[in-house]
Amino acid sequence: MANSSGSDALPVEPESKGERRSQIGVPAPLTSISPGWVAAAAAFSGAALAIGSSNYAFSIFVEPLEKEFGWSRTQISASLSIWALGSLTAPLIGRVMDRYGARPVMSFSLALMGLSFLLRPLMGALWHWYGLSVLQFVCFSGAALLPAGRLVGIWFPKTRGRVMGLTMMGNNFGGLVLPLIVSAVLATASWQAGYLVLGISCMALAVLSFLVVRERPKVPPVVAAGGSASGVSESRQAAPLALAGWTVREALRVRSFYVITLVVLLGNFVYTVVVAQVYAHFTAEDVSNAQASIALSVVAAAGMAGKFSFGYLTERIPARFVMMLSFAGQIVGLILMLNPAYPVLMWTGVPLFGLCMGAFGALGPLLVQEGFGLKSFGSIMGLVNLATVFPFALGPLLAGLSYDTTGSYQIAFLVMAAMQVAAILLLTQAKVKQAR
Repeated sequence: MANSSGSDALPVEPESKGERRSQIGVPAPLTSISPGWVAAAAAFSGAALAIGSSNYAFSIFVEPLEKEFGWSRTQISASLSIWALGSLTAPLIGRVMDRYGARPVMSFSLALMGLSFLLRPLMGALWHWYGLSVLQFVCFSGAALLPAGRLVGIWFPKTRGRVMGLTMMGNNFGGLVLPLIVSAVLATASWQAGYLVLGISCMALAVLSFLVVRERPKVPPVVAAGGSASGVSESRQAAPLALAGWTVREALRVRSFYVITLVVLLGNFVYTVVVAQVYAHFTAEDVSNAQASIALSVVAAAGMAGKFSFGYLTERIPARFVMMLSFAGQIVGLILMLNPAYPVLMWTGVPLFGLCMGAFGALGPLLVQEGFGLKSFGSIMGLVNLATVFPFALGPLLAGLSYDTTGSYQIAFLVMAAMQVAAILLLTQAKVKQAR
């Protein structure tokens, strides 16, 4: 059953012949915007706010907080380790999403994140900072990754690759836009105002998501012969979606689940070590601050293109082969970026790495959907995401150790390239049967 605006068919139970006959002549809802695209836009915005505020805009607040409270940069930056809490809670959030849908999970997660920002102007002690960081990250996966995977899979089963790529562009979009907005607020007002802007934005999106996000079309009321609306359509609308796929128990019994989990773990190590240190790596190798800033922006912009282009490829070839290509491109890009003394190599490696690294953000959910379907997507993706606690906790330490012992990030980058070689080899074993 296609929706009225031309989106892909939803994987729901077919209507009975009687229901189809009863709706003959009932006009379609007067709307020009597909509810599928509305849901995708909400997930895009959620990812932009979650990633943009928690990663890219974080460093802008470090100096003002240092001056305001006298905290060291180590004390301030240590709050990022709490990000690992979001990995630990992902399986529970995914299970809740499978049962109650993406809308309440997304809205609640964004509201909780917004509350953590709104309360920061009231901070007076370091433990307040850490406590509010817990509030920010505890439902992090519910604001970004998990709802996007479910909503795109439901509304766009035939074009989920390209739409997932477009939706997950929110990660990079937030990285490009939010730092500019926060910097402007801090320049004209204060760090407190900056957090208020972030908090109000999260709260507004939480309310909007709850109002507009749907997981199935609204069925128009069936008008009976006597002129009154029958209860048939209302009962159908309230019925749960019949989604195809594996249960968690079935997924845990196959080797491919553990292979995919290890692949996602290795891929996130690259994210936490390389993306976070691109600027520092180039400045440590005598690249100017201006060029290092441009390189970081190129990585973010190329990442947006990578999400769409590699996502589109998954509609033509299996997602695991596309992910292999993504890892191979990252390896080449990393090697070219190692020694920026050769500008041609550096400026070839930077966009190549950004393109292929950006693709990884969209390919993870697509790989899980391709193998295990949507029936328990939230729970299975949450369990896969649980493994990312290790890269989030250990990745920054590995990067710091590389620089402190050798005066360079090159060793860390080479270790990441080796991890990606291992990931490619693992993917050759990720032969999951088509989701039922």
